[in-house]
Amino acid sequence: MVTSTVSKTVIEIFNVLKELTSAPAVTGFEEQRRKLIIEHFSKYCDSISVDVIGNVIGTLGDGERSVMISAHYDQLGFMIKNVNSKGYASIVNVGGWDQRAAYGSKVKIWVGDGPEDYVKAVISMVPPHVSAPGERGKVPPVNKMTLDFGASSKAEAEEMGVLAGCVCTPDRELDYLGRKGSDLVVGPSCDDISAIVSLLVTLEELKKNPPKGIKVYVVATVQEEVGLRGATVSGYNINPWCTLNSDTTSVLAPGVTDSVVGDLKLGAGPIVCLGPAFNRGVWELMMKVAEEKGVPYQRRGVPGRSGNDSWALQVAKGGALCGLLSMPSRYMHSANEVVSLKDIENTGKLFAYTAQALAKTDLKHTVEVYRRGS
Repeated sequence: MVTSTVSKTVIEIFNVLKELTSAPAVTGFEEQRRKLIIEHFSKYCDSISVDVIGNVIGTLGDGERSVMISAHYDQLGFMIKNVNSKGYASIVNVGGWDQRAAYGSKVKIWVGDGPEDYVKAVISMVPPHVSAPGERGKVPPVNKMTLDFGASSKAEAEEMGVLAGCVCTPDRELDYLGRKGSDLVVGPSCDDISAIVSLLVTLEELKKNPPKGIKVYVVATVQEEVGLRGATVSGYNINPWCTLNSDTTSVLAPGVTDSVVGDLKLGAGPIVCLGPAFNRGVWELMMKVAEEKGVPYQRRGVPGRSGNDSWALQVAKGGALCGLLSMPSRYMHSANEVVSLKDIENTGKLFAYTAQALAKTDLKHTVEVYRRGS
């Protein structure tokens, strides 16, 4: 949807989202994006720390009970497996990249730790014109594709800094979908940087009206794309009373019907998730608060594991009260994911309002329901 008047908040969300998506953060190589997240967290947090695995942990307020609000900042990408004698590289997925979207993609090979330390490349395979008839129309796995970065030999590739273990990200920038000023934006790694930006909205709201009697941990986690590792570590170490998490999820799109994703839409607000991976008291509170504050929201039933950090956070250490606000997205795990700026803003606000409401609840981890002799 095109809007002629875009709020100052939404414009700032676009700028921050563009800045963060431009910094590489392939799982295990998140340094550049981590520095930017620390910089943004420092505007609001009382303290910031980085743990052994790379999670960025900001704190706000104090109290006996703690609420952890989180999203992951690592992104899908590729890793160079080998460079052959002709100067071409073989690659493998880091995370669940959609191989259908890989061929022909222009990428940056990161050869250093600075924002300009990259070599441009293209992911190639045998074109259909010279393929065997039986191979035309088939999409080979990524490990059968080749990275062409203009080197003529392995020695030249090494001079360029291209070595086994280097990682690659799409050579794309965030932009508006349609006209400038649209609520919808398109770009790489919106999974899950859109949710990270929502945490900044949360921090802004909580800084203005801190919840009384609870300590808030705002955590940008790592290594979600390869097995929820950052959430497992931070959930265990922080051991929060309650966890609130956000990650992107698929919604209605061309070819994606309501029989697959329900009636979930882009731009219609954060998605409150219900099911065994979460706690009823938390999801009911999120919906109650959303209605009281006029925040649009959607509902989604999740019959099993959530498939994101919430799955690890609910059971970390002794377990925690758990809630999930999914971020609506189209074309996940491609280089051109589409999200709504208003969804980002509303997710952040609902997190903040929920944290404020949690401070006034008496939700408990364990309730004694029987004692002999009483």
